[in-house]
Amino acid sequence: AVSSATPFLLGVLGLLALGGLVWVEGRVSQPLLSGLLFRSRVALSAMSTKLLMGAALIIAMVTVPLMADTVLGQSPLEGGLRLMRLTGALPVGAVLGGLLAYRVGARNITLAGLSVAATGLFLMSGWGLNIADPQMTAHLALAGFGFGLVIAPIFMTAVDAGGAEYLATSASLVTVARMMGMALGMAALSAWGMEQFQGLTAGLDFPLPLAGETEAAFSARFTQYQAQTAQASISLFQSFFRGAAILLLAALAPALGMG
Repeated sequence: AVSSATPFLLGVLGLLALGGLVWVEGRVSQPLLSGLLFRSRVALSAMSTKLLMGAALIIAMVTVPLMADTVLGQSPLEGGLRLMRLTGALPVGAVLGGLLAYRVGARNITLAGLSVAATGLFLMSGWGLNIADPQMTAHLALAGFGFGLVIAPIFMTAVDAGGAEYLATSASLVTVARMMGMALGMAALSAWGMEQFQGLTAGLDFPLPLAGETEAAFSARFTQYQAQTAQASISLFQSFFRGAAILLLAALAPALGMG
């Protein structure tokens, strides 16, 4: 009972601390965080978009090497190389997004980047044990390129909304929003993923040798158990990619307010 109540109590304490910070900041002459940024629809939209994007990004970055190192039976090096196909496309999208943001509009580039990244993640949610190139590289690069496209437009929007006096503060809040999103995404990945995996494997019992059972029969049962466990893991990883894509689609709503 104590352990089940702990997350609730921590959440209440966190909300009380946040409320105390808001109360104090509203009563000092030089607040740490300007209220202007939290009254600006544009700034709030940029930070909310960055929060959801950060959650989706960490889910993708954890799932790609984890999937390679477990059910796909690849080495840690191969898992890292697969992740590099996503992260390698990030700077390409970031440079292009920065070049186009003022010409096409930061909101338009952000909406396009979120859509592209979500498309890549939805394609990755269809990966199975036989995923290979060129499809794998194309899906990873597409997701990474989309994530990169939104970096500069979101920063530019938040900085412009804050004005010249709050350039550093605006940029810092966007970074904090991304880090908070990554922390929340990682926490959800761990908690929800564990619960899902337990549900997928609820009917599976680890095979133990039975009295009088031949080695061939035991080997067949063990092989079947491994196949069922691998399939459950694949389903879980597909859900991770799908969940990250849904977060990006949800980010389209606040991104519309970045005009």
